[in-house]
Amino acid sequence: MRAVAKLAAAPGEMALIDRPPPVRSAGDVLVRIAAAGICGTDVAIWRWHEAVVGQYAPTFPVTVGHEFAGHVVKAPKDSGIEPGMLVAINPQIGCGRCKYCGLGRPTLCDNRKLMGGHVDGGWTEVVCVPVQQVFPLPDGVDPAVAPLLEPMAVAVHAVLERVPVRAGDTALVIGAGPIGLLCGILALQAGAAKVVITGVGADVDRLALARDLGMQPVDVEMSDPAVEIGPLGADVVYETSGNAAVAEQALALAGKAGRVALIGLCHGPSTFVTTPAVLKEIELIGSRGYNDPTWRLVMQILPGVASQVMRLVTHRFKLEQFEEALETVAKREGVKVLLEP
Repeated sequence: MRAVAKLAAAPGEMALIDRPPPVRSAGDVLVRIAAAGICGTDVAIWRWHEAVVGQYAPTFPVTVGHEFAGHVVKAPKDSGIEPGMLVAINPQIGCGRCKYCGLGRPTLCDNRKLMGGHVDGGWTEVVCVPVQQVFPLPDGVDPAVAPLLEPMAVAVHAVLERVPVRAGDTALVIGAGPIGLLCGILALQAGAAKVVITGVGADVDRLALARDLGMQPVDVEMSDPAVEIGPLGADVVYETSGNAAVAEQALALAGKAGRVALIGLCHGPSTFVTTPAVLKEIELIGSRGYNDPTWRLVMQILPGVASQVMRLVTHRFKLEQFEEALETVAKREGVKVLLEP
């Protein structure tokens, strides 16, 4: 079985290798991969950025990839999962025993395992996944959207669970990457009156897509987003860039009683004056990954946004082209890049 695997704890050290097929246990679903996505975390694993990979403790070789979907080959009896079903995979596996798993928040579990990080993931041909991690797509939804549902779950957790949009809100999204665009799509779907999304000159194509999707894009190298937002500021801000320099901007652009969701992973220290947060009673809320109920919410709202989410796919590569695919993501070319077996 072919798999893209990380071979050692060092930059590079990733290759397409042959690995034994997985052995399915009684509680697992055997899935044949249809497609997998690439995100910044995968680039960090490839380049071995310590700020990110410190969250993972893999045994090498480990198959990479936490955004993936496919068709069921075998499943436990009476699970409701049938052979042939197209399914998305929740790659985050909590221990099921700790305080945070008990609260329904396995994203905070100290012993959580991320497929493609701690344990084998989806950049391969066939995987075994615990049945509780498997989510069939709703009837009538374009099957091609399946590998995008993991990043969509990240955005759903932020926009609908951690810092919910209220009808009529003005929302600001900082960062025009896939998560930022997904946050914008969901904010509009949830009833935001206006969604302003910011990027830089290199994001020209992403900002054009944002405009087509109903958002109001701003190139911060050319324009002041405060003008587009209006004098009252943003009701909600979703910081998706992970840029250490934008924390102060988020506070400045949030209005009184505003709420700021910190989603992007920052790779360096961030310094900002806290006075605006005090004077405007701004809430700063972290949003990490997703929880099990998030995936059920994804499936509920998916029919209404699937066609828009699909527009994020700009590149498709075969497994053997994984380095070219990773370079494409690292260079910020296109929006969403997929790998196909």
